Amino acid sequence: MTLLALEVRLPVEAGLFSEAKLQHDLLAIANKYLAFVVSFLVIASFWIGHWRKFSFIRRADGRLVWLNIAFLMAVCCVPFVSSVLQEHGNLRTAVILYAGVVVAVALLSAVLWVYALRAGLVDPQITDFQKLRGLLPPLFTAAVFALSIAISFYDADLAKYFWLLLIPIFLLSIGREPARGQD
Repeated sequence: MTLLALEVRLPVEAGLFSEAKLQHDLLAIANKYLAFVVSFLVIASFWIGHWRKFSFIRRADGRLVWLNIAFLMAVCCVPFVSSVLQEHGNLRTAVILYAGVVVAVALLSAVLWVYALRAGLVDPQITDFQKLRGLLPPLFTAAVFALSIAISFYDADLAKYFWLLLIPIFLLSIGREPARGQD
C-alpha cells in the first residue's frame, strides 16, 4: 500500500520554485491524490477481508497457497495500474485497465475463500454470517468494477464515480461482527 505514494510526484522542472508555482503544481496533481486515495482504500478493504478470512482458516494445502499467491500477485499490480490511472485517468483504457485488475483481485479473493470453505480448511465453528462476510464484499467489488468497465465506454469519468458505490462496502468491512448466536 505504501508503494502507491511513490507514484504521487510533482512535475520535474529545472529552476527554482516560487510559492505560487509550488501551490499551482500541488493543485495540478489533484487527480494523483484521488487515485492514491481510491487505490489505498481498495487495497485496505482487500487487506481487511484477507486478514479476516485467514483468521478463520485453520490449515492450508497447496491449492490454497497457490490461490493466495495469485491473489497477492494481483494486488501487487495495483500500484502500476494506479499510476496509469493517475496519468491518464481521463482515458477509457486507463479506467478499464485499473478496473480489470481490481476485478481480478476481487474474484481471486472470493475464489480463495470458497476454496477454503469447500476444502474444510476453516474453523468448523464459523457462522453463516462470517462465511458470507468473506464472500459478498469481494463479489460486490468485482461487480462494481466490472460494471464500471461497461460504463467507461459511455463516459470514463462517470465510470470512476461509479466506484463510490464501494464506500458502504468498505464501511461494512471494518464493522463489528454480531455476537455469537446472533447471525
